[in-house]
Amino acid sequence: MSFTGEYNNIIDQKNRLSIPAKYRKALNIENDKTFVLTKGFDQCLFLYPLEEWRIVEKQLSSLSTIKGKNRSFIRSIVRYANYLKYDSQGRIQIPEVLLNYADINKNVCIIGVIKKIEIWDPKTLVKYESRKNILSDDDFDELADEINF
Repeated sequence: MSFTGEYNNIIDQKNRLSIPAKYRKALNIENDKTFVLTKGFDQCLFLYPLEEWRIVEKQLSSLSTIKGKNRSFIRSIVRYANYLKYDSQGRIQIPEVLLNYADINKNVCIIGVIKKIEIWDPKTLVKYESRKNILSDDDFDELADEINF
Protein backbone atom coordinates (compact mmCIF):
# COMPACT_ATOMS: atom_id res chain seq x y z
CA MET A 1 0.00 0.00 0.00
CA SER A 2 1.48 3.29 -1.11
CA PHE A 3 0.01 6.72 -1.70
CA THR A 4 1.71 9.02 -4.20
CA GLY A 5 0.73 11.97 -6.34
CA GLU A 6 -1.27 15.14 -5.87
CA TYR A 7 -4.95 15.79 -6.57
CA ASN A 8 -7.12 18.87 -6.38
CA ASN A 9 -10.67 18.54 -5.19
CA ILE A 10 -13.44 20.40 -3.36
CA ILE A 11 -15.35 20.03 -0.12
CA ASP A 12 -19.09 19.89 -0.75
CA GLN A 13 -21.80 21.69 1.28
CA LYS A 14 -22.01 18.77 3.71
CA ASN A 15 -18.23 18.87 4.37
CA ARG A 16 -17.67 15.73 2.30
CA LEU A 17 -14.49 15.08 0.37
CA SER A 18 -14.11 12.50 -2.37
CA ILE A 19 -10.98 10.42 -1.86
CA PRO A 20 -9.22 9.83 -5.19
CA ALA A 21 -10.02 6.40 -6.63
CA LYS A 22 -6.29 5.63 -6.90
CA TYR A 23 -5.98 5.96 -3.12
CA ARG A 24 -9.08 3.90 -2.39
CA LYS A 25 -7.81 1.14 -4.66
CA ALA A 26 -4.48 1.14 -2.80
CA LEU A 27 -6.20 0.19 0.47
CA ASN A 28 -5.84 -3.38 1.65
CA ILE A 29 -9.08 -5.26 2.31
CA GLU A 30 -8.29 -5.26 6.07
CA ASN A 31 -9.01 -1.53 6.14
CA ASP A 32 -12.70 -2.16 5.41
CA LYS A 33 -12.98 1.16 3.49
CA THR A 34 -11.96 2.98 6.66
CA PHE A 35 -9.54 5.84 7.18
CA VAL A 36 -8.58 7.74 10.33
CA LEU A 37 -8.44 11.52 9.97
CA THR A 38 -6.63 13.75 12.45
CA LYS A 39 -4.69 16.99 12.71
CA GLY A 40 -1.37 17.08 10.88
CA PHE A 41 1.74 18.91 11.98
CA ASP A 42 1.85 21.72 9.42
CA GLN A 43 -1.73 23.07 9.46
CA CYS A 44 -2.89 20.21 7.28
CA LEU A 45 -4.85 17.04 7.98
CA PHE A 46 -3.47 13.50 8.05
CA LEU A 47 -5.58 10.70 6.62
CA TYR A 48 -4.35 7.24 7.61
CA PRO A 49 -5.55 3.87 6.38
CA LEU A 50 -6.92 1.97 9.38
CA GLU A 51 -4.04 -0.52 9.47
CA GLU A 52 -1.46 2.29 9.38
CA TRP A 53 -3.31 4.15 12.15
CA ARG A 54 -3.02 1.04 14.33
CA ILE A 55 0.77 1.30 13.97
CA VAL A 56 0.63 4.98 14.98
CA GLU A 57 -1.47 4.08 18.03
CA LYS A 58 1.04 1.39 19.01
CA GLN A 59 3.89 3.90 18.74
CA LEU A 60 1.95 6.48 20.76
CA SER A 61 1.11 3.93 23.45
CA SER A 62 4.82 3.19 23.84
CA LEU A 63 5.40 6.73 25.15
CA SER A 64 5.41 7.01 28.92
CA THR A 65 2.39 8.96 30.12
CA ILE A 66 4.27 9.92 33.27
CA LYS A 67 5.89 12.77 31.31
CA GLY A 68 3.61 15.73 30.73
CA LYS A 69 4.95 16.43 27.25
CA ASN A 70 4.16 12.84 26.21
CA ARG A 71 0.61 13.11 27.53
CA SER A 72 0.12 16.40 25.70
CA PHE A 73 1.55 15.01 22.46
CA ILE A 74 -0.62 11.87 22.59
CA ARG A 75 -3.69 13.94 23.45
CA SER A 76 -3.06 16.38 20.61
CA ILE A 77 -2.95 13.51 18.11
CA VAL A 78 -5.74 11.19 19.27
CA ARG A 79 -8.12 13.86 20.50
CA TYR A 80 -9.01 14.80 16.94
CA ALA A 81 -8.80 11.32 15.41
CA ASN A 82 -11.96 10.31 13.59
CA TYR A 83 -12.67 6.91 12.09
CA LEU A 84 -14.29 7.54 8.71
CA LYS A 85 -15.67 4.95 6.34
CA TYR A 86 -16.03 6.23 2.80
CA ASP A 87 -19.42 5.94 1.13
CA SER A 88 -20.32 4.35 -2.22
CA GLN A 89 -19.08 7.48 -4.00
CA GLY A 90 -15.74 7.41 -2.16
CA ARG A 91 -16.55 10.38 0.09
CA ILE A 92 -15.68 10.97 3.72
CA GLN A 93 -17.25 13.64 5.89
CA ILE A 94 -14.70 15.92 7.52
CA PRO A 95 -15.57 17.31 10.97
CA GLU A 96 -15.84 21.09 11.16
CA VAL A 97 -13.14 21.35 13.86
CA LEU A 98 -10.60 19.78 11.50
CA LEU A 99 -11.62 21.95 8.55
CA ASN A 100 -11.15 25.01 10.75
CA TYR A 101 -7.73 23.82 11.97
CA ALA A 102 -6.48 23.39 8.39
CA ASP A 103 -8.25 26.57 7.23
CA ILE A 104 -10.05 24.57 4.54
CA ASN A 105 -13.13 26.18 3.04
CA LYS A 106 -13.81 24.63 -0.33
CA ASN A 107 -10.73 23.84 -2.40
CA VAL A 108 -8.38 21.11 -1.27
CA CYS A 109 -5.05 19.68 -2.30
CA ILE A 110 -4.75 15.96 -1.56
CA ILE A 111 -1.19 14.64 -1.44
CA GLY A 112 -0.10 11.02 -1.13
CA VAL A 113 2.79 10.70 1.32
CA ILE A 114 3.54 6.98 1.00
CA LYS A 115 1.77 5.56 4.09
CA LYS A 116 -0.69 8.39 4.69
CA ILE A 117 -2.46 11.18 2.85
CA GLU A 118 -2.20 14.90 3.57
CA ILE A 119 -5.14 17.22 2.99
CA TRP A 120 -4.29 20.91 2.55
CA ASP A 121 -5.92 24.19 1.78
CA PRO A 122 -4.07 25.11 -1.46
CA LYS A 123 -3.23 28.65 -0.27
CA THR A 124 -1.86 27.35 3.02
CA LEU A 125 0.28 24.81 1.14
CA VAL A 126 1.72 27.52 -1.12
CA LYS A 127 2.58 29.67 1.92
CA TYR A 128 4.14 26.70 3.70
CA GLU A 129 6.25 25.71 0.70
CA SER A 130 7.39 29.27 0.06
CA ARG A 131 9.16 29.52 3.40
CA LYS A 132 12.88 29.41 2.71
CA ASN A 133 13.87 27.47 5.83
CA ILE A 134 11.92 24.30 5.13
CA LEU A 135 14.50 22.25 3.23
CA SER A 136 17.78 23.63 1.95
CA ASP A 137 19.64 22.09 -0.97
CA ASP A 138 22.15 20.67 1.52
CA ASP A 139 19.33 19.13 3.59
CA PHE A 140 17.86 17.59 0.44
CA ASP A 141 21.24 16.19 -0.62
CA GLU A 142 21.89 14.78 2.86
CA LEU A 143 18.51 13.05 3.03
CA ALA A 144 18.76 11.74 -0.53
CA ASP A 145 22.16 10.27 0.35
CA GLU A 146 20.66 8.63 3.47
CA ILE A 147 18.18 6.64 1.40
CA ASN A 148 20.48 6.12 -1.60
CA PHE A 149 18.09 8.03 -3.86
